[in-house]
Amino acid sequence: MALLLTLFSGLFFLVGIIIYKYSNNKLMLTHASIACAGVVIIGLVCFDLLPEVIESGKWWMSLFIILGFVILFILDKLVPHHEHEHHEDDEEKIDHVLHMEHISTVTITALLLHNMIEGMALYGVASNNIKSGLLMLLGIGLHNLPFGFQIGSFGKNKENRGLICLLVLSGFIGGLLFSIFGSFNYLVEAIILSLTIGMLLHILIFELLKEIIQEIHKKETIYGIIIGIIILIIINLI
Repeated sequence: MALLLTLFSGLFFLVGIIIYKYSNNKLMLTHASIACAGVVIIGLVCFDLLPEVIESGKWWMSLFIILGFVILFILDKLVPHHEHEHHEDDEEKIDHVLHMEHISTVTITALLLHNMIEGMALYGVASNNIKSGLLMLLGIGLHNLPFGFQIGSFGKNKENRGLICLLVLSGFIGGLLFSIFGSFNYLVEAIILSLTIGMLLHILIFELLKEIIQEIHKKETIYGIIIGIIILIIINLI
């Protein structure tokens, strides 16, 4: 089951690509998915992962939280970011869409490595607690969805098709590698959870919260937050 979740995490890229191809409301979908992902990740860290790490009673687990944060910080440097302002008139909205479409082969490669590591973390978490694994899958998946929208803008580029296929499978590959070479004693599980917290905090702080705050006045962002809260409630009732 844990390995299956890692496969689903990569499929969110493919879902994003398909939605991009057929949707007329790309920005609305992006804002809603980002807001929803932010809420899900906050719930996952605060109510599932962090309490389990605290139960380990090892203060030095905080060092692995920092390490997980730093790992994604370094990977994030490989992804070109193009700062933009959020405007309301049609011409500037088009510019914003073009900004979202601007992704290179380097970006896909960085996301591939990024998602492999997340796949390892997801497998470790899901193997320990399937509910936490489902929450993490939703957080990662909804975070990957906007990248799928971006990748969809140049999916016809033959040079990138192979990389896109690998990207979709990257989470599964990471989970498979961890299932083969990983060891699941108590301390290793706590370390994986700590690394995961660090990675999710990086995603939350540098990629999600900034966008959510900028777009909080838009109804799709509010809808995304509400959907995220509903998802957390449903998952915790399972």
